[in-house]
Amino acid sequence: MKHDLEEVYKDLEKEDITVLPYRFQHIKSVSLEQEKVVGIDQSKIEGRAEEYTILIHEKGHFDSGAFYTPCCPYLLREQAECRADRAAILRYIPLEELRELVSQGVVEIWELAERFGVTETFMKKAVTFYKDALGVSLRWEKPAPDKK
Repeated sequence: MKHDLEEVYKDLEKEDITVLPYRFQHIKSVSLEQEKVVGIDQSKIEGRAEEYTILIHEKGHFDSGAFYTPCCPYLLREQAECRADRAAILRYIPLEELRELVSQGVVEIWELAERFGVTETFMKKAVTFYKDALGVSLRWEKPAPDKK
């Protein structure tokens, strides 16, 4: 799977989800279900990895149907945010690809994040999700040294 910004923009476009620039006071992005719009404040974003992470998360809201309004109780908002993260993880950080990288010795969070094009914080969420929620082992065994 290709993990770059252009691909996620194409994914959004394929599903008729419009990404619009907008200046927000306190947030970086928002998804509007009925309008099929993602608003994103580029002035608050620090680099491609953060933009990619934000967009896959917002796409996760659409994939999971996890939306809420500003007046929703905190618990419902948090549940919707978690569902959006899970949907983004399952789609954009596929378990088999993650396992393949780990089997190759790519085990540092920063390095995995770089390979998947996401922020380190989001990569930690992905690893935690696969370990805790799905009970997946992502252990890497160092190969035995060659004996001469």
